[in-house]
Amino acid sequence: MPSPTPLAPAERALALQIELTAILARGKGVERLLRGWHQRTGEGVAVFDRLGTPLGRSDDFTAAQLDEAREALRTRAPRLGETVRLDHEDAGSPLITPFAGNDTVRGFLARRAGNDPSADLAAPALRALLALEYERHWLMDEPARRHRDRQFTQLLELDDDADAVALLHGLDPHISTLRGLVIEARDETHAEVLIDDLAAMFSTPYVRHRGRLVECLTSSDPRQTLIDYGLSTPVGLGTPLAPVHAARSIRQARLALETSRRVGSPMEYRDGASHDFLLQVASPEYLEAFAEATLGAIERSRGGDALLDTLHVWLIERRSIEATAERMQVHRHTVRNRIHRIAQLTGHDLDSIDTQTELWLALKARGFERETALALASGR
Repeated sequence: MPSPTPLAPAERALALQIELTAILARGKGVERLLRGWHQRTGEGVAVFDRLGTPLGRSDDFTAAQLDEAREALRTRAPRLGETVRLDHEDAGSPLITPFAGNDTVRGFLARRAGNDPSADLAAPALRALLALEYERHWLMDEPARRHRDRQFTQLLELDDDADAVALLHGLDPHISTLRGLVIEARDETHAEVLIDDLAAMFSTPYVRHRGRLVECLTSSDPRQTLIDYGLSTPVGLGTPLAPVHAARSIRQARLALETSRRVGSPMEYRDGASHDFLLQVASPEYLEAFAEATLGAIERSRGGDALLDTLHVWLIERRSIEATAERMQVHRHTVRNRIHRIAQLTGHDLDSIDTQTELWLALKARGFERETALALASGR
């Protein structure tokens, strides 16, 4: 049986255009569109807004190339009908071409073009789809913006899974989790820009601002996109949760934002790691005073290092003398004597959950998780 005749480049380009259109029609957004292009052509691509800010990229388009393209756009952005190569001496260097709507530049596509003629033929369709997607999110009139705000508020007020599913079904029936994102803009004008860019980057209608605070819910992981976007303002991230718990993720993001203001970098609230989060929220001065008050008597005692190592492993091993002795490779009587000595030094009942929590927090404030792991690995 003869093998099927390979499709001509024009036929492959048409098939590619149909697949890309289907991605956006299903509400998958720009990130998925770029990944779909890369998967089908092997070409890395990235997209920038009209000011040269990165809004998304596929695999195989590196962070270094993203920075080069961003700098090139700041220096001289190509006009409509123009294409520029980042490095004229390198044939494999990315090409940058604007995409437009109504004869107005909406953004730029950077493409690491390969040797596939069908990709060259389909590239204009990719740019046209990008223009349509960004116009859909950016060119919203005031009633549409108010409607988007109401949708967001409605979702945060839901307390029933069925209602959440019904509300989301018209957007994307496959959404299983949403993640809260809260950003403190420089001013309200910056907040207006951010809500448009976030809506486009994450293909989400759930974005609003209250003064300088911009709140967003996204079904995708926003971290790498936010890094590429290059925000220099406080950012807080909640944990991915079922849509009915979207309000909880937003609350987590607001808490993380408070810490981000203090430490000067984006902060992620990690569900189930509240101890770590509390340590991030507290000031270094407070943590030092707390650790000294809780562990000082142990640290200053004879053999204090061994006592602290034993306390940490004992807590990890759920207060099992036998498991602690086996992990530390010492006799169980040694562990029992050390735990008794710790109780004497602290003056606390180590069976109390409050005491255990206080000691655990103090050990983590001292960075003891890392230090004890290293000590155990070295056989100390």
